This record gives sequence, structure tokens and C-alpha cells, in this order.
Amino acid sequence: MTIISVGYFLDEVFFVRNAENWTEIKRNGIMESYLFFSLLTVSCVYFIYMVYRRICYIRLGRPVEHTGRPLQRWKYFAANVLGQKKIRRDPLFGLYHTFIMYGFVLLLPGIPSMISERFLHTGLPFVANNAPYLFIKDLFIALVMVGIIGCLLRRTISKPEWLKNDTEAIGLLLLIVTVVSIEALYHGANLASQPGGGTLWPAPLAGALSGLFINKPAEATGTAASIFWWAHFLAIFSLLWIIPNSKHLHLVFAPFNTYWHSLEPKGAIKKTDLDGGDGKTFGVNQMEDLTWKQLLEAYACTKCGRCNDQCPAFQSGEPVKPKPLQGRLRKHIEERAPLVLMQRSRRGIKQVASGQAQAVLKKKIAGNVFKKDFIWGCAMCGSCEEACPVSVEHTPKIIEMRRYLVLAKKDFPDEMRRYFANVEAFGNPWGVNRNDCTGWLESFGANAVAGSNGAEYVFFAGCAASFDARAGRVAAALINIMKEAGVSFATLGADEWCCGETARRMGNETLFQQIAQNNIRKWQELGVRKMITACPHCYNTLKNEYPQFGGNCEVIHHSVLLAGLLTEGRLKPAINNNLTVTYHDACYLGRYNGIYREPREILSALPGVRLVEMQRKESCSFCCGAGGGRFWTKAGEENLIAANRVQQVIDTGASLLCTTCPYCKMLMEETLASQERQGQIQVLDIAEVLAMSM
Repeated sequence: MTIISVGYFLDEVFFVRNAENWTEIKRNGIMESYLFFSLLTVSCVYFIYMVYRRICYIRLGRPVEHTGRPLQRWKYFAANVLGQKKIRRDPLFGLYHTFIMYGFVLLLPGIPSMISERFLHTGLPFVANNAPYLFIKDLFIALVMVGIIGCLLRRTISKPEWLKNDTEAIGLLLLIVTVVSIEALYHGANLASQPGGGTLWPAPLAGALSGLFINKPAEATGTAASIFWWAHFLAIFSLLWIIPNSKHLHLVFAPFNTYWHSLEPKGAIKKTDLDGGDGKTFGVNQMEDLTWKQLLEAYACTKCGRCNDQCPAFQSGEPVKPKPLQGRLRKHIEERAPLVLMQRSRRGIKQVASGQAQAVLKKKIAGNVFKKDFIWGCAMCGSCEEACPVSVEHTPKIIEMRRYLVLAKKDFPDEMRRYFANVEAFGNPWGVNRNDCTGWLESFGANAVAGSNGAEYVFFAGCAASFDARAGRVAAALINIMKEAGVSFATLGADEWCCGETARRMGNETLFQQIAQNNIRKWQELGVRKMITACPHCYNTLKNEYPQFGGNCEVIHHSVLLAGLLTEGRLKPAINNNLTVTYHDACYLGRYNGIYREPREILSALPGVRLVEMQRKESCSFCCGAGGGRFWTKAGEENLIAANRVQQVIDTGASLLCTTCPYCKMLMEETLASQERQGQIQVLDIAEVLAMSM
């Protein structure tokens, strides 16, 4: 039965035109109210029950604190929910989405007012007869329709590659436009039946639409208003049934997820307590091993695909796809959580004991729900989290899966096994004795050991600079520049040990904590207070993660130091090299620590250097593919991310690629060499580029 025929039937049965007396009118009104409030109650109870059910699932996760620092949380909430910060990166769609979101918020008071008008014959105070509200309401009905039409055109005519169309998404957009357009028609018909109908103030849209019904028989106008009223609420009831079973459940959970986002430094991995623990309990093995916040994220996810669009691995054709991280987890929660709740309540023993239920309960997060290629393939670059409009945190889940595979299952690639063995035995992944590798420091006059000469800074060279000649040249250039600028610094010499960054991101929390605690103890003995490093991975770990263990040194990345020296006039580049340079934002320097300006300031200060930017830059920079341990586990030809980034570099037409990370530098050089393009583009660190101009 169509909406029109339903409305006509209701009008015949319930309304006054066929009523012979007041008793019949009253009886029909009561029957209509019974029908409406029955539908309203059933729809609301179903919606609330389905939301409550998901809350019960979420509460199965481990406890974690996400309520501290409320002022900072509200600030973030205001920027990302109220201000739609990340969605507005696409300005036009951001405008459409803002129209829809704020439209629904502002139209909400009109719903109870329409119910009151129908059954109490008067609208709500401050709503029905409030001129400013009526004007704003009409304005936002129009804006919501503009937003919906814009979203439909975006999905059909100018669809981004990452956006996947489906019946659910199109259907919901059509249902929303039905809700608001029918509301506008209802108000138009209602206004036409009133004295002075057709005026454009205070409700211009309703006034304009009332022209469709003016001079029509009052009976026909009343029937139309009844049809529109019922169609409007039937559409709303439909939404209450559809939303809990669709991706649009994010409308309920996403604002809370945004408020409860992590306030820790972006680049910091959460510390795991290793004291008295059994290795089998480390990491994530089952759904319940995740925190409640991580389970909440599965329901907060909009399944929009922005994470896929920004993920360098997925964009390069590797088997890593961040979008299903939440989708598959949500599906697994829906399967497993009801069974776990049954077990805990000691009900439904037969259902839990069934073969199908047991198969679900035996599923492991790492290995079954998510394949190992996906778990080990992530570069930990943070692009997915930077892109997510509802602040879903992808990488912590992957880290927990890695911890489980490494610490509990001892199931990880052979390349990682060699890496761990070398770092544990020699303090570096190359497996070279530290005492054999300090000669290059002495050759540049950097032989003073921290604690022996009262230097202001300690230069933490890092493993790459100590054991790879390409990165060693960066350290040499930096040492010469610091000496020329009169920077007071010393080194740790043979006492410098790996910082443990890669071991932690590979999942070996035990090794990382051992390294960190030993390093901190040694540095405290030497009185280390300030450190300089040319490696963003070292920088991020020393700055954001060592404080978890009491290591609170001031850490400075060399690009920031060099930019400061130029600003102070302690460095005066004079040589014109006439170079066209493109700059690669390292993930752990830019996206995780927000350092974008200083490297560009250095390049702009060099005579004859012209900077051309890549399309993927700054917070949207494309990873080199070395992070998350991939430098050690992905052979050159397997690292499709690096090949993709090299092509982006070539597309700029630059003759020189400037980096601020030794691993970016080494991997870009290796990739260019494998493509026989090493003569086409030179790869240098920012310190080497600056040294060329000195």
C-alpha cells in the first residue's frame, strides 16, 4: 500500500470529514493516537535496545582510562565534531556534510512540536510560534536538501576512487531527503489552511510551498497535510530501524569516540606492564583482549574509505587495507560478543556448546580475523589515523596483534628474528660490535664522550648513521655544521645503544623496555639533559616514549636545530648550487610530531634552491615504506610503497630529493638504484644540502 493510499485511509477512518458526531471524532482521534504512539514506542524501544546491546558488547573490552583532561577533550571535540575539521579537507563535501549534520540537530525540536500539533492542536512553546526558529528551520530544511543532492551527485558523477557505492548508502540519503522534504510540504499545507497563509515570513520555504494548496478545497488540503505528517513520521521510524543495523550507527558512537580519543603524543605507543605477566597474555589474542575503546571504534567507523585512500600500502597494491580493520572487527564482535555474554551469564549453554558457536569462540584476532600479511605489512605511518574523520586509532590494534604473535606465539618472520638477535647482542640491527664503529666520529673531531666535557648537547647518532655509510655521511655533515656554528656537543661513543624504536613497533615490547631502561640509566649516570638526533624514529621514541620510563631529556631533531642556527645568524650559506629540490616529509617527523616548517625554512634560505612540492606532502605525505620494521623485512622489489613514492618524486621534475630521515634516504636510494634511475635524481639529507651551500 502506498503512502498516499495509507494517508487517504487514515484520513477516512480517523479524521473529521465523515464523523457524524463529537463522540466519533474523539474515538477516531484516540485510535490514531494509539496507532502512532504504538509505532513510536516500538521503534524507539528497538533503537534503544540495539544501541544498548552494542554498549554491552563494547563493555566486554579491557578497562582503559579515557576521561582525563576534559578541557583538552572538549577542545578536540569542538574542532573535529562541531567544526568538522577533517571532513572539511574536501571543502565542497565538507559544506554538504555540515548542512546535513547541523540541519538534523536544528530540526530535532520540530519533531515533538509536530506531534503536539497533531494530537494537542498546539505546537510546543518557543518552537511552533518562534519566528527566528521557524526561519532557521526552513533555511536548514533547504540546506539539508542541498547537502543530500550534493552527496548524491558526488556518489554518481564525481565519485572519489576510495568512496564505494552501495544500496544502503544511496537508500539512506534518499530516506533523509524524504524526511525533510515531506516536512516542508506538511508545513506548507498546514500554513495554507490558516488565515493569512502564503506569507513568506517567518517561514519562507513553508510559505512558498503553501502556494501549492491555497485556493484548494480545505478538505483536500487537510488530507494532504495528514498524508505528509504520517509519511514524515513513517520515514523517521524507518530510520530508527535501519540505523542500528548499518554503518550509520556511527551517528550514535562517533561523537563519543572522538571525545575519548587518545591524548598521548601521536607517535607514542602505549606501555605494557611486563612485571609478573605471562607471555601468553601479552597483546591481542581474542576480542576481549582489546580495550573497550578499541571495540567502540569498530562501531564509530563510518566505513567511508578515507583511510584506504591515504594508506600508502593499499595505494601501492600491497595486501594492507585499513578500512576492513574496523569492518572485520565489528563483524567478529557481532558474532562473538553474544556468545561471551551467554557464557558469563551462564545462560544458553546449549547454544554456546554448538559446533558453530565453538568455531566462533575459537577464532583468533591475529591469524583468523586478520591475516598475517596484513599485520606485518603495515608501515605504521599513521596516514589512516590522520585521515579518519571520527578519530579511529588503527595502529594500536596492529601493535597489539604483533605483540601477541611475537611475545606469546613466537610466530614472526625470520628477518625479524635476526633483527632481535642482533639488537639484543650488539645493540644494533647490523650485528656489528660498537667498539669497531666509532672511528668515523673521531675523524670529524667528535670524540668527546658525554659527561666528560660538560657539553650542552649529546649527539645521538642512531644505528643507521653508525653502521651505514650513506647515513654516516649525514652525521658527518651535521657534525661539521655544528662545529662551524659553535654548538657545544658530545657523543656517547661506544656506549650508544639502539633506542629500540623498531623492536617496539615489531611487537617486541620486552626487548624495547629492556633497551629503554638500560639507556635511561646510563644517560642519567652521565648527566645527559639535551639530545640532538638526525633520525625521526629515534627522535619520536626518545621524545614521546622514553618519558614512560623516566627518560625526560629534551630531544631536538637536527632540522629544527639547523633552522634555529640559520635564524640566529650562526650559519651563513653563500654558495649558489642552482638546484630544483623536492622535499619528502618523513612520517615520524611530520605526521607524528608536526615538524613541517623548519625543513622548508632551511631550503628557502639556501641560495639557488627552488623547492617544488609533491602532491602528497605535510600531514598527507606518502610514506617511504621503511617504517614498522619494513626496512628489515621487505626486500627492495617487495617494497611497493617505496617504488610508488619514487615515482611521485620523479613526477615533480626535481633533480634532488631532500629527506630528514636516514631510512627514507637509504630506501629511496636503493629503490632508485633498482630502477636504474640513480643518476636521474640525487637523494640527500637536509644537513647535506645545507653543507653544500656553506
